[in-house]
Amino acid sequence: MKTSMILICGALVLGFIAVGSADVWTDPFDGDELVEGWEFRDYRDKVTTWEVKDGFLQMTNPKGGWGHTTPDKPMLEREIPKTAAKNITVSGIFSTEPDTPADSWIGIFLYSDDDLNYACLLFGGEANQPQKTLIGSMVQGGWQDKGHFQTGFDVPLHLKIVKEDDLFSGYYRESEKDEWELSGDKTWNHKFDVERVGIGFMNSWGGQTVTFLVDTLSIEGEGIEPLAVSPQEKLATKWGTLKAD
Repeated sequence: MKTSMILICGALVLGFIAVGSADVWTDPFDGDELVEGWEFRDYRDKVTTWEVKDGFLQMTNPKGGWGHTTPDKPMLEREIPKTAAKNITVSGIFSTEPDTPADSWIGIFLYSDDDLNYACLLFGGEANQPQKTLIGSMVQGGWQDKGHFQTGFDVPLHLKIVKEDDLFSGYYRESEKDEWELSGDKTWNHKFDVERVGIGFMNSWGGQTVTFLVDTLSIEGEGIEPLAVSPQEKLATKWGTLKAD
């Protein structure tokens, strides 16, 4: 009996270790420079600028003029370990200037080894339209739209994309006090292993200057190591001050 209890306890401990192997890495974008591991790439006109300032990543595209099938998008990217390639969760808190970035889509990208093979959860919308989320995949250069769904509120916006094997789902919420809402009650299948996480612009066809503001970004998965820097809460007053500057 004692031996059985020892074996059971040992199995439970190993189970806890296995479950606990997935951890969360969170970048609060504090300070005045990016933490190690981020890489920035711009699209062909090389006009997008970025800086880490006032506790936010601020990425500005001054004119737009490219579509969603362009592979070289304005994007901040980082590689993830192979152990997190099949099951991964990426979430963040985002805003823009102006509040409704008409004629552009911005957000989270999960990339394969091909710049035109990815899944994404975005926000933004068309001119004179309320804030929306957009979910879908780029498969071999062809866009597979899974829907445009209104959020019922404007920025700041919390977004979360989840990959479980080949099934993707996107979520949004207005604040940390709210429950996550499944975007449009939609999930979709797309078979690939994630190699990079990106945050940036999918397209911008309206010629409008848009600044993408990232409060925090979190990556959760097996083999993900936590960032040593703890995120600092960005109060609503700080959002207001930032957007007023």
